[in-house]
Amino acid sequence: MALYYNILIFVITVLSINLVSSAEFVPVYMWGTTKLSERVPALHKISQDSFKDTLLEYLKEDPYIIVFVEPTLSPEDFAQHDQNGEIAFPNLHGLKKLRSHVAYKPYVQNPVKAVKQLNKEVTELSIGSLLSSSNVPKDNILIIDLNDAKDDEPRFHMLKRHDSDIVSIYKDILEQRNNVLAIYTANHTSWIAPEDITHSRSRSLLQLEDSEEKKDTGIRFSSAHLLLYLSDKGSYKVNKDTSNITIDNSFMLSETSDMDNKENITATLSGSSLSINFAIKVNNVSGYWYLTSMSVKTDKENQLVGISDYFAPRDFSYHCSTFNLSTVDRNATLSLPGFQIQPFPKNNTFGDAYDCVGFTSVPIWSGLFVTIILLLIVTFGLTMMMDIKTMDRFDDPKGKTITITASE
Repeated sequence: MALYYNILIFVITVLSINLVSSAEFVPVYMWGTTKLSERVPALHKISQDSFKDTLLEYLKEDPYIIVFVEPTLSPEDFAQHDQNGEIAFPNLHGLKKLRSHVAYKPYVQNPVKAVKQLNKEVTELSIGSLLSSSNVPKDNILIIDLNDAKDDEPRFHMLKRHDSDIVSIYKDILEQRNNVLAIYTANHTSWIAPEDITHSRSRSLLQLEDSEEKKDTGIRFSSAHLLLYLSDKGSYKVNKDTSNITIDNSFMLSETSDMDNKENITATLSGSSLSINFAIKVNNVSGYWYLTSMSVKTDKENQLVGISDYFAPRDFSYHCSTFNLSTVDRNATLSLPGFQIQPFPKNNTFGDAYDCVGFTSVPIWSGLFVTIILLLIVTFGLTMMMDIKTMDRFDDPKGKTITITASE
């Protein structure tokens, strides 16, 4: 009997986990030619069945339903602004000027599944195929997939481009049909998305973390097992000759080691008059990789070797904003701004950065030092105050005079 009880508990637990994992809430932005319900629901989140009942009410007017589906979307996307203070959806926010009735629901469970359960004929198209063809399907429900993100396109720009396409398509359909209901939603939330979606939307290069709106002017080099990045043009300067060799896009990164070797990499970043040799060793036991040596050669046979303690965990990249190396006599200097390097990268993208500036930097040590001194002073002062002894004897005018001896 106990065995059946344990099996029942296990089945209930698994079903509960599946129900929780499948419940994903995304925003829904609705507008149409007929008046939409703008009542605020009693619950903060709307279930799939409740949203389906809402759509069934709209179907009484027999509208043509068009659904624009993003791969990921969250309420925060509607509130973000760029550096100029502009929002990502200016056209959607201006739909009321087209005499369209608008309703917004921030958290709806699986709205796309609810639409497909309306017992209506459904046609699914991509945004690219619909824009290339002017023919609109005659089915009752049209679902448009907006998964057309371009390479290196910031998410804000992608949403702004979709905003323009959505309103343009809506206007075209409005000219052909009298009653239209449009829905803008997503399959997943962009804040709690699956791992593969989060990875495809991430920006691993450090130069894009400050602001996605800035144009990346860096230089990226890659070979079979190595990635190298510079935020700006590098330079190699020899003081005596006052010559300065610029490291730019004309350089090529090539590996000179065994391509099947998973522990050691020897690569060369070469240009017309300068070559930089890298030697990297991966320690699978400790889980770290090390930049063991680095040398510079020019036409005049000048060499620069100055590598020590440059390492990072496996699957991490090493980054340093001001990476400068000099010879012992300070005659030659190699400058690589925004230097970032990683061996054996996954999917040809940088992993998380292991920065050359440690966690306990000079400002942090200064703050800790001042705080410790302040604590010592306060502790010393409190100790001195606690050692102060107050009078515990007082003269009585009607009694005997207090006599204090020398020992007291």
